Amino acid sequence: MTSEIQSRQCVDGDLAALEATEPPGANISRNLLVHQAAGTLVYAAAWRKHQPAGTVMLDLLADHTPELKHLFVHESGQGTGIGTALCIWTEAYAAKAGFNKLHLSAGIENWGARQLYARLGVTPTGRATTTIYPYVDDNGQEQWATETDHVFEKALID
Repeated sequence: MTSEIQSRQCVDGDLAALEATEPPGANISRNLLVHQAAGTLVYAAAWRKHQPAGTVMLDLLADHTPELKHLFVHESGQGTGIGTALCIWTEAYAAKAGFNKLHLSAGIENWGARQLYARLGVTPTGRATTTIYPYVDDNGQEQWATETDHVFEKALID
């Protein structure tokens, strides 16, 4: 992990930079900032040279245990410590908020995320979830995806 990566909670003033990394019309960051203002989640980004290099969302309503969701690192930043920095930031935020554990999910074929989580000391729960959701592709068209994830848990306070 390099010192040039700064992870922090996103604010409304970050919207233009965050949206510049999204497919046209996706409104991902805009929606996450609205939910963050309502207190249901925390939206954070890792910044490199004043540009968002990756993002993560901490769902505060998920099953009474916060859940790290939507960890995303831009392709050019993969393997540079950005995912690790975002996970560590999210863990610290959840611990400071008084939670003693954190849930994480990884797609059954997402070996990169699974390896990252293993390095960070998460343990499998034995549960899996399947979600069907809409998304906006790189051409600005709405598509549907089905994703099956394995659920993991990370103890935050010993």
